[in-house]
Amino acid sequence: MFTIRPYREGDAEGCGQCFYEGFFTCPINENDRILLRDYAQVLIEKCSFAYVAETPDRQIVGFISGNYGKRFRPMKKDSDRCKRHYAAWCRMFLKFYLKGYCLSETFQKQLDGFILQAREREEKFFDGCDLELVALTSRKDYRKGLGTALVSRFMDRAAADGARNVRLLTNTLASWEFYEKRGFTKILEKPFSDGSGQKTIIYGYSPGREKNEMEQTANLTREEAGYGDKW
Repeated sequence: MFTIRPYREGDAEGCGQCFYEGFFTCPINENDRILLRDYAQVLIEKCSFAYVAETPDRQIVGFISGNYGKRFRPMKKDSDRCKRHYAAWCRMFLKFYLKGYCLSETFQKQLDGFILQAREREEKFFDGCDLELVALTSRKDYRKGLGTALVSRFMDRAAADGARNVRLLTNTLASWEFYEKRGFTKILEKPFSDGSGQKTIIYGYSPGREKNEMEQTANLTREEAGYGDKW
């Protein structure tokens, strides 16, 4: 059981753990956990809004975040908008590039691979997009049904805001089928620039179209998947 609510600043550590379990497989130490916490906070707070899934014992077990397009003006009063802590962002990036986190070798290697994947994103793919689904991830033990619930809440927000189109980036290293099973349409597919044979995929969704699609999939019992790696 879990409750979905707006993200709060104190959720960053729990979101960092979700981020780790969704995108990485290596063992990590305390320094790695600090980087994951800081990165999750920066990622989420750069977005327009985010929601977390919380258990009755107050564990954060998943999150989803979205960012409005530059020209989009939401209809909904934005009381849930993420607070932005620019000084914290600057400290995090400076510490990272000066290697102040002292990351473990195995985690650093996987993180480098993640960063290369993220660099496949091109801004032109999101020109004219009202809302980008930036991140969706969860704890391993809470995936069944949680990804669908988070996306459903995200789309309710998108519809309330008046967003006509939503886009997201994923790739063939991820569980991209999750989105197709929930009504997303593939817009573009392009090979990674590293020649690995993997592909970047852009998906789109219109919140006003087929309003009940997300509700119909909310009762699916198949294993959940998510953005980036495992949802």
